[in-house]
Amino acid sequence: MVTMDEYIEQLLAEMPDSALRNVVKNILDEPIPEAVKRRLLKPLQPRKYRPIPPPRKAKARKRKAIQEEFDPIPSHKVLRSVEDYQNELLGLFEEPEELAFRQTPWALGSFLRGWQMDVPQGHPQGADPRTFLDSVEPQIREKLEEELEALGGGLKFQLALKVELVKANLDGSEEFMEPILRHKQEAVLQKNEIKAALEEAFPRLLEILEKWTQRGSGWVVVQVRTLWLDIARYQPLRGGSYIPLPPELKSKKAVVNVKNMDDHCLRWALRSALFQAAKDPHRPAKYPTADGLDFTGIDAPTPISQIGKVEHQNDLAINVFGWDKGVIVHRLSKQPEEEVRINLLLVEKAGKFHYTWIKNLNRLFYDQSKHREKKYFCERCLHGYKREDLLEAHRPECKGIGQTAVRVEMPQEGKLTFQNHHKQLPAPYVIYADFEALTTKVEGPELDPTKSNTQRTQHHEACSYCYVVVRCDGKTEAPAEYRGPNAAEHFLRALQVEERGIQKVLAKPQAMRMTNADWESHRTASRCHVCDGLLKGDSVKDHCHITGKYRGAAHSACNLKLRLSPKTTTIPVVFHNLRQPLADAGDIQGGGADELHPQQHREVHILLPGAAALHR
Repeated sequence: MVTMDEYIEQLLAEMPDSALRNVVKNILDEPIPEAVKRRLLKPLQPRKYRPIPPPRKAKARKRKAIQEEFDPIPSHKVLRSVEDYQNELLGLFEEPEELAFRQTPWALGSFLRGWQMDVPQGHPQGADPRTFLDSVEPQIREKLEEELEALGGGLKFQLALKVELVKANLDGSEEFMEPILRHKQEAVLQKNEIKAALEEAFPRLLEILEKWTQRGSGWVVVQVRTLWLDIARYQPLRGGSYIPLPPELKSKKAVVNVKNMDDHCLRWALRSALFQAAKDPHRPAKYPTADGLDFTGIDAPTPISQIGKVEHQNDLAINVFGWDKGVIVHRLSKQPEEEVRINLLLVEKAGKFHYTWIKNLNRLFYDQSKHREKKYFCERCLHGYKREDLLEAHRPECKGIGQTAVRVEMPQEGKLTFQNHHKQLPAPYVIYADFEALTTKVEGPELDPTKSNTQRTQHHEACSYCYVVVRCDGKTEAPAEYRGPNAAEHFLRALQVEERGIQKVLAKPQAMRMTNADWESHRTASRCHVCDGLLKGDSVKDHCHITGKYRGAAHSACNLKLRLSPKTTTIPVVFHNLRQPLADAGDIQGGGADELHPQQHREVHILLPGAAALHR
């Protein structure tokens, strides 16, 4: 800031000497104003006394300021600053809401229960279905364990997944869909079976989802919306204590029914088959308790679903039949023929079941047909035969043994040969292109009247593109770029220009250039490099018409088939994630998009044969 005195000195310094003398003279000649005269003549007043602080206190204040500047910050202040910073970060990045099951209102007590897990919009766990299922597997397993205890027995469960899908249409709109994917029910009898059941259920759900997003459907997963877990009580058929046989079965004398008083009727039925008693076979005392059977991990009473485990642990093959005014099949063993085969009959009375051993299968099945002579029945198809040799001849056929697998029989070597060798040549030129589009919101989205679940929310408008032309030997030109309006139409016009340029190149084949190694290879060649046939004095030099490189010795006829015609040679145009922008540009002169056939593919090929017809 300039003081008044400094300003006057500066002003005087800039003024000429003559002007300065005139100003000074005028000032000195003027009389002193009265106001100034009174101020000058007024006596001076003493100022108010303000004592200066002692030097010691001033030094103390300065020492304290220096100490606060250079001493370390107290720990409590540091912790408070760190906590404030952490709270600020947590405010910027809030932790996502924890997903949890809630019981659906349509659950029916202990018979049927439903659980639902809703995924909020934008939740990170719902972005990928596979990751979502893996993350919620512990919660599903915990819920199934709780239901097993609550139901006091087995259960069947089914998972249903509601997924939001989106597909871009050719008119620029987006179509949304929220299908509900379900897999077939899985049965669980014990807690240790839950993990295996979920390992079966998850891949089935993901396989169903892949059918929506693969095979050119165009659907893309946006987010998982809802997961349902439906649970029902499962009461499988299982054996129990002794049940008397119905009169029609007892009269056949084809079944051994052991009078056991415990729930191990399956084990008693197997004992009666393995240790056959000549007298009183219905008495448990006729059979040894040390039977050598391994029933580790087998429930008592035993459900049919665990008989496969009994087979593997004891090297047995067990078929299970039922009776309801006739024989019905519950289970047929898949064990090999070498195993001991045992046929069991599961009888029922008042909701209870009991395993028995079928001693004579032919007697039990005798009433299956009206033929009253002795019959021999197949335990797989229940078909009867008059003679045992006919049954033995039938069994391999019934089991599919010796049947010839369905295979494609190719003709004998040398009968058919490949002729279209020109289709094995790589494309002389390939165009790789990519579009960029702007998305604009659709004003007033309305439901599609033909598809109630379709809602247009955005429109994709092509705003720029870039493409590069690649020659068959890998050489490229400078990429072509465009940014501006009508990008799709401009792109098709650019393709027409590229096509005409490529046709000119194809119309003037390059001269062949051969090295010494090429000459030696041609001189010693004995087979055509095109058809692999023997050369019989009609060999010619085959070369690439684009690069001029020598390819090999060939028959004259084979060489002529490899000619490139400017009008028929195909020019592939390869896109990645191409959408609809080319469909709106079909009014180009020369038919640039007249034959555009859009298809949904992950990678799109647009072929430009001759007249620039596009096939997407």
